[in-house]
Amino acid sequence: MKRILAVMMALAMLLTCAAALAENTYPLTDSGETFKLIIRMRPLHSDANEMELFQRMEDYTGVHIDWEQIPQAEYDEVKDLRLGSNKNLPEGFFGKFSLSTSDLVVYGSQGVLIPLNDLIDQYAPNLKALFERRPDIKAMVTAPDGNIYSTPYVQEGEDGTIASNIMINVTWLERLGLQKPTTLVELEEVLTKFKEEDANGNGDPNDEIPMTFKFLGSQRDLGGFFGAFGYADTLAQGNAHIVVGEGGQLVFVPATEGYKEGCKYLYDHFFAKGLIDQEGFTMDKKTYNAQNQGEIANIGVFMCWNSFDLGTVHELEYEPISPLLGPNGTTSWGTSPDSTMAATGFSITNVCHNPELLIKWVDTFYDPIWSMQCDLGPIGINIEDKGDGTYDYLPTPDGMSYDEFRYSEAFASDGPIALTSDFFGSKIPRSAGHQAKFDRNENYYRKYATSVYLPSMILTEEDNDALSMIKTDLINYTEEMRAKWLSKGGVDEEWDAYLQQLNELGLEQYMEIYQRNYTATHSN
Repeated sequence: MKRILAVMMALAMLLTCAAALAENTYPLTDSGETFKLIIRMRPLHSDANEMELFQRMEDYTGVHIDWEQIPQAEYDEVKDLRLGSNKNLPEGFFGKFSLSTSDLVVYGSQGVLIPLNDLIDQYAPNLKALFERRPDIKAMVTAPDGNIYSTPYVQEGEDGTIASNIMINVTWLERLGLQKPTTLVELEEVLTKFKEEDANGNGDPNDEIPMTFKFLGSQRDLGGFFGAFGYADTLAQGNAHIVVGEGGQLVFVPATEGYKEGCKYLYDHFFAKGLIDQEGFTMDKKTYNAQNQGEIANIGVFMCWNSFDLGTVHELEYEPISPLLGPNGTTSWGTSPDSTMAATGFSITNVCHNPELLIKWVDTFYDPIWSMQCDLGPIGINIEDKGDGTYDYLPTPDGMSYDEFRYSEAFASDGPIALTSDFFGSKIPRSAGHQAKFDRNENYYRKYATSVYLPSMILTEEDNDALSMIKTDLINYTEEMRAKWLSKGGVDEEWDAYLQQLNELGLEQYMEIYQRNYTATHSN
């Protein structure tokens, strides 16, 4: 039955997508050609050979894939060994996390990865049209030597441009007769009440955690709070800690006076008073997400990507609050305009026996309807075709989460796809989780999102080598001192020595490399 449905779906899509794929005829081959590809598998993924998405793709294109499935935890080690030794290479690397931008430059220059420019122009009408419509996406995947060594990943349905949100327990607020805080002063007052006045109502005034966070946990970190003193800080974009300042001048946030003021204020007013959980400096993601699972909520405020980051047991008790105004009555929150994109989606190696056919196969994923199915799940299983050119979500089966449902039959959020913002709303609504995230960002954060984080760039091998000599020590030292100053104080006494150490670790060269590349690629 699955096979019959797959063939019917393939025929239907052949008609509906004919205009977009006019330059390619499906099936792409009648010979049943096979390619060997490496694919990085998340724990939620089912066997790629059993995924309905890939079965339908084979029926539609006539191309068979021999998948080498590498678990996420082992992937980088396997990938680096294969590329470094230039042995046992696949014909292609499949998925957003299949390669790094450094891999593209290094192994592209060595000829291990082949340039895709001419192949896209001649055999990939969907990608070619995407690049013509969105030159920013083409620029993102173009290496400094002018070559394209990977197709892109684009998913603009979920507003991931603003990652971090603040959630507060409104049940506690109501119980104590409090309002949502709008300033850091008000937050301190609210957290003090949470700490001292039995906010969860169980008769014990000592079992509440006023606020929790996860240090270095990206959207679960407190980096956004530095925006109340100047620029928000971030762990996004490879822990660069860089924002775009006035006139396109890049700023290393942890070397600014505002950052110093933020460290002092957060320690004096929050950590020193026990209002933010010290365990946040050491807990891992699993521990963080396992909090708040008891019969009664014990968390007042938490940092998150989604409102259910601490589980769904008490999710309805929480609502978002806006970034909090600092001592000067201003604030800023962080945004990454290209965080819904990646320069890596699919790459072809020099052992590929038929690059022309393989790029045609990959290009099929960049038809919007195939992109939708790769990301959200197959039509008829995860997605409903409403018959009028629009689509909707089918119910998630009982006992499964939304992600478990779509990852079982599709590659989900890791595939080589292009779902641009105009597709959502006109062809398919955002999922409930995506819409909730979008609404939080629009209603609470968008107008404050003025700290623009460093966008993705493909650097030369020389620049990557230079950064590799600097970045690890520089960032580790920066974050070590941040943890110390937030948990124990002392930023005033140690600031000058800290700045001197940053310079000795290579901060000037670090910023010169990023500034030069940013100016060259984003100066317009």
